[in-house]
Amino acid sequence: MINTIIVEDEIMAQKSLERLCSKFKDLSLIGTFSNAKDALDKINDETIDLIFLDIEMPGMSGIELLEQLPYLPQVVFTTGNKEYAYIAFEYDITDFLKKPISFERFEKSVNKVRSTIEKRSKVALSSEKHEVYIKSEGRLIRLDYSDINYFENVGDYVKAVTSHGNYVFHDTLKALNKKISNPRFLRVHRSYIINMAHIKDIEDNTILIGEKLIPISRAYKGILMESINLI
Repeated sequence: MINTIIVEDEIMAQKSLERLCSKFKDLSLIGTFSNAKDALDKINDETIDLIFLDIEMPGMSGIELLEQLPYLPQVVFTTGNKEYAYIAFEYDITDFLKKPISFERFEKSVNKVRSTIEKRSKVALSSEKHEVYIKSEGRLIRLDYSDINYFENVGDYVKAVTSHGNYVFHDTLKALNKKISNPRFLRVHRSYIINMAHIKDIEDNTILIGEKLIPISRAYKGILMESINLI
């Protein structure tokens, strides 16, 4: 799914974009915002893949929003002023839609987005089994999978415990478990995902990793035992 938001101050334009988005099953519209500040708060809290962004808005403009983004999702400008097409080129924007937007033109834009996602995915394939990036304290931190001992649930956050330090970031273990592309990581408890490469020993319903004794839930014990090379 493509996590999508609309940033548009005109109500009619909002409704039109929402209607167009609803026609594509892979566009997951998770928010519509009438100002850039509220949209920025959402982008800081969640991973957004695509923004349909108006440029001329009261307060913070669409361009000012782009300059404050912690990362750059795919952006499709939506505006009634075709003079902004040059700015779209300067910011390497995915597409530029002039209002009013027809279904045919919107569909072409969505296809561009899909194509870009596919290209980026192919580039990422070479590294996704070896590393992960987490957002912690306003930074994107690269962690090698081999350095991660385990992930621990801490309220609304997750703590990555590594060989060189700990990092806390906003996520859930359930969501994280789906994102990790390395088979050596296994959920063993509602509060823990471990790197099996760092297991020292297993005794009854606990795992020792470093000096940390990690509980094993009965629900995950069978999966763990099937995953180890027991002789």
